[in-house]
Amino acid sequence: MLSELYSSVVGDQERLTKLPLVVARDMEERFIRDGWPVGKVYGSEADLAAYYGVGRDVMREAVRVLEARDEVRVRRGPRGGIAVAKPCDTHLLVMIGGYAYLTGLGLPDIVEAWGAVHISAVRLIGDRSRQAGGRPMWQSRAADDGEVPDAAALLGRFATEVIEESGSRPLKYFNDVLAPLLPRMSTAREADALADIRQRIILDLDRGRTEDAVRQARTLFCGAARDTLAQVARTGGWKGTPVPEPVEQMRIPAFAAVRRMMSEIAPEEWVRGRPLGNECELAERFGVDRSVIRQAIRMMEDAETAVTLPGRGHGLVTRCPGPAPLSRQVCVYLASNSEPTEGAALALGSLMIEMAGIAARKTGPRDAEIFDALFDELRQLTSAAPISSLQLIERLQNRLARNALLSLFVNGIKAYVSWSMSEELHAPSWAIEFFAQSTHDVLQAIGRRDAPEAARLQAVKQEMLAKYRQAVLEGQEPDFRRIR
Repeated sequence: MLSELYSSVVGDQERLTKLPLVVARDMEERFIRDGWPVGKVYGSEADLAAYYGVGRDVMREAVRVLEARDEVRVRRGPRGGIAVAKPCDTHLLVMIGGYAYLTGLGLPDIVEAWGAVHISAVRLIGDRSRQAGGRPMWQSRAADDGEVPDAAALLGRFATEVIEESGSRPLKYFNDVLAPLLPRMSTAREADALADIRQRIILDLDRGRTEDAVRQARTLFCGAARDTLAQVARTGGWKGTPVPEPVEQMRIPAFAAVRRMMSEIAPEEWVRGRPLGNECELAERFGVDRSVIRQAIRMMEDAETAVTLPGRGHGLVTRCPGPAPLSRQVCVYLASNSEPTEGAALALGSLMIEMAGIAARKTGPRDAEIFDALFDELRQLTSAAPISSLQLIERLQNRLARNALLSLFVNGIKAYVSWSMSEELHAPSWAIEFFAQSTHDVLQAIGRRDAPEAARLQAVKQEMLAKYRQAVLEGQEPDFRRIR
């Protein structure tokens, strides 16, 4: 059931028909459940094949998929086997770079995500201060270190300071992932004005005025995003999303074959569904064994960049990838770094509040179908609904923000948090009713384009559900009146 909840969160409930992918996914989920024990050997290829009741060829393909994700290492020797690995920090960046390359993810989405991450960090600083009884959580630093930096340098320094002061490792990681995709962030504000707004944000946080600080931060960071886009439009200083070279994975022949196939077809052609050929044709074209091509195909199916069509005359066909594999990789990163669940949940809540405001500022007539689907799903909720049934509603609401990066970050954190829900997979009727009503209220505010109210209502919803989740984790019987 936890696996079903996990899949419902990231949005990949499609039935997996290829056995190697089923095995690879189950192994990954075993690692997560076991706390991602880096270095632990789960057995030899033969041992695991016997455990899963599959052939050695199937097991080998599954292991190659996990190797491409940088999640396992194959150890040789008497005590060797399939050992859990810790994915490198650049792995998700490589995947996002490929996703952005194929889907045409533009700079506006990237800079908007950058702003949302920093605004969410300011909110977390305020929340920490409130929980500490109003004690200032931000030790104000001198802005002048003997230099006279320009406004862009001051903006970068302040952005770094905000992430550090939040103490949120998930937000820091997302910022690190976004940084290589961005041009140098610029601002039309003068250096003195930047220093002034920095001090006002710190003062508001110290006085417990979190929402005032968040509003000031939104003005600053959203303004910087607009100024950066304008600067790029004038100078042409952004050449597109870079795709880092995955040096470690390139030693895998199948992964190298995948990169070669992707480099031969323009992204606009790739997403339309272009036939690549069958196993025999691809093996001959690239001069490799069919087993290598078969592993390459599994990797592409796993990443949702291609699909195999059965029948004569068919074969591997390219497709536009979805964000679900990336959300899974966010979850894996948090698991492999032993991120405290509570810290992940706090980052999740802050990002979702910001996304509700973004959705309200962006919503328009073209979102009518999403709203209709959301209200229809809310009407169909029953008092005995499992938590997994709420996730389609959550994903649809996130889609209203129309930012794929923020959606995959949020789904990835939520997927990680879902593994802590070992007991309460069916929420009580009052929790379902509260979720339905509070979501309805948020959607109404989004539909009215009332961003402050949408964010406020989302904050109320997050706080209530967080209290319920904490009661469940502590093994208490949730008391509706006490929690509310």
